[in-house]
Amino acid sequence: MFYKQMMEKKEYPIKHLVNWYFGNHCTRKCFDKEERLYDHHMKLLDFAEKNPNLKMTHADFLDLFNDEVKICTLEDSFKRKMISWKLFERLQDTPNYNSDDIIVKDNVVQTKNGLLEKPVVRCKMCKFLGIKNYEED
Repeated sequence: MFYKQMMEKKEYPIKHLVNWYFGNHCTRKCFDKEERLYDHHMKLLDFAEKNPNLKMTHADFLDLFNDEVKICTLEDSFKRKMISWKLFERLQDTPNYNSDDIIVKDNVVQTKNGLLEKPVVRCKMCKFLGIKNYEED
């Protein structure tokens, strides 16, 4: 009985799932598009407000969002990709990053035209403080 309970996925309120999705998916992919982030966050919150009693698992929410809800405008392969913190930092340091041009091909995040540019290397303290490299000015 205990094992069965451990294997069952917990359902969460839709507002929790919307905030989880926005923080872990949207902001890690579209950090270069602040207006889009705001617009999509408002649409997600509106969806949650219209369905206040809805509960589901994280996996069910991903299926719903990726297959049914038409908010995200990213390439489907990139939209469905989970972005680790390490990859997120790399994308942030990629020169000329444009989330609209990103795809996932053979499990590699790249642009529609090929590989991503090499990331700009910054020290950890500069990253933490938000200091750009001199070449970026």
